[in-house]
Amino acid sequence: MANGKQDFTVSDIILTLRRQYKVVIGVPLVVTAAAVIFALTLRDTYEVDGTLEIGRVMEYPLEAPPTVVDRMSSKYFLGAVGRKLGMKEKPTELENMVEVESIFAESRDRPTTRGVKVTVRSDSPEKSTNLAKGILEKATAEHDEVFKSSWEINYNYLEELKENINKIRTQINEGYAEISRLAGTGRVDQVELSYLASYVEEKESYILHLEEVDLELRQKLLMEIYTHPTRITVEPVLPVEPSGPHRRRLILLAFAISLLLGVIIAFFFDRLPREEKVARVPVDDEKKKEPPVEPTPTPVEPIPAPVETTPERAGPERPGEPPIEVNRLPDERNLMFSDFWRILRSQAWVVAATLLLGLALGLIYGFLKPREFKTDFVVSVGIVGDHWIHSPMITEESCKSHWFLDKLSGRLNRKYDVFELEDMIEAELIMTPTKGLTRELKITVEAESPDDCFALADNLADLLEEADQSVYEETHKMFESYLGDLERVMAGITAQPGALEPSALAPGLAVYPPDSETEYKGGAQVYSLFSRSIPYEENPYAISSLALFQQVYIDTYVKTRSAIFSQPTTVVVPPLKPTKPEGPGPISIVLIVLIVSLVLGVTLAAVNYRLQRARARP
Repeated sequence: MANGKQDFTVSDIILTLRRQYKVVIGVPLVVTAAAVIFALTLRDTYEVDGTLEIGRVMEYPLEAPPTVVDRMSSKYFLGAVGRKLGMKEKPTELENMVEVESIFAESRDRPTTRGVKVTVRSDSPEKSTNLAKGILEKATAEHDEVFKSSWEINYNYLEELKENINKIRTQINEGYAEISRLAGTGRVDQVELSYLASYVEEKESYILHLEEVDLELRQKLLMEIYTHPTRITVEPVLPVEPSGPHRRRLILLAFAISLLLGVIIAFFFDRLPREEKVARVPVDDEKKKEPPVEPTPTPVEPIPAPVETTPERAGPERPGEPPIEVNRLPDERNLMFSDFWRILRSQAWVVAATLLLGLALGLIYGFLKPREFKTDFVVSVGIVGDHWIHSPMITEESCKSHWFLDKLSGRLNRKYDVFELEDMIEAELIMTPTKGLTRELKITVEAESPDDCFALADNLADLLEEADQSVYEETHKMFESYLGDLERVMAGITAQPGALEPSALAPGLAVYPPDSETEYKGGAQVYSLFSRSIPYEENPYAISSLALFQQVYIDTYVKTRSAIFSQPTTVVVPPLKPTKPEGPGPISIVLIVLIVSLVLGVTLAAVNYRLQRARARP
């Protein structure tokens, strides 16, 4: 302490720690020894993760995730799994070993994906792995029957749609036959003909609606992204190393806390005896003490003090008013730039210590920090005609779905798990209006080495192409079949140009007979698979039908067999192996840390100089 004040200086702190070194050393030693003994008594824990994606039929999930989570974490469910695996643990013990939680992967353009994550912790790696697999397999088996029954219901609905479409087609054919019969007699009223024509037109519009519903339903039932059973997206893998307990972390934490506690106790013990000693000394004892014998002073000639001239103040000087100081010490005024050099020389050890500490931290962080390598590639989502195989947003979400990343992890020999790959991949949608309806995705991959980065990007690009190949082939076959139907109808119209037989009718054709009252010569309207209509022309309906069918055929033919409008999912910009890491290098990090340390050191030196001058002032 300085000048009777209670403020501690650095020397006071060092002296206190030296006097109470037994406490400072003893407390951490005892606590750390106890922490070591406690850490050694703990058993190893092995943690295994697995995820389950709840199946659905189109937009309808088989079950809500909270319901699945409650059932999978119940004692009845876990007890059944334990008995099947021959485990000796009770259901209550199994319940403490298992943790089940929901995973929500929201999407912008498809039904919301629902998943469940299962985490098992036990003292044996085989026990954790087998239990996790048993839980996931039992949940999958329970949902199989629900999926089959749901799929059968939708398939029966498709059969009902087909029957209704055939029934309405029969009604349309009968309407056309009645119109032809009445028009051939020449005795029917035009009002009755118009009524029959409007009736047929209404049936044709309804049959078009049913066909669109049937087509959409069949496509969604065939697409895996919309319809799939409950499946295991992340298989539990046998752990190689235990996940806990973290013995080193526990021992270091105990040492740090006990060291801080030891220092606090040392200051408490060092301060308490001094205060008690001062409080116990009575005032009377001090008065009873005999004054010390002072030695006889020897006469010394006084040395005259130098006379200092101070400027006189104008006016009378008030009594008790101290004289005004003209010259102030550097520490009693704001520091100027000229004072910094003198301060830095006196506080060189502060600046040097800060620089050395910054250099050590910069070297440790710069050379031990893992480098990140980044590469990207561009994928063009496949289309057939004007129809996407999948929406680009669906492909964007598929890149980070667990079932897709699990396949990617298998190709990389399980070097990265699903959750690590999820953080290493980023997809971004790119709009390309110059290429018609194609959409492109830019996918960026990050890894700690250039080889891993390139291998991850290359395998990911291959998987994206392979995942959509079968869907592209099925969609292309559907469009080719539609071209065949158009050719058949065109051949029927060409063979009978004067009339349109019911057998020549095809889905998507609406024929309007002539009307003598309104002088309407007849026409036709054709709806293509591209969800748009082609307006009819005022010509005899048979010739008009042939012209419109030719126009639809050419449009469908060009877009189905064009390389621009019909292509599978392809990688348009392949990934390249990165050569330079991302971010600043070790030397740049060290230089940045040194500059910051220099500024901090100068600031600390100035603050320490002012504090020392303030303590030294009487």
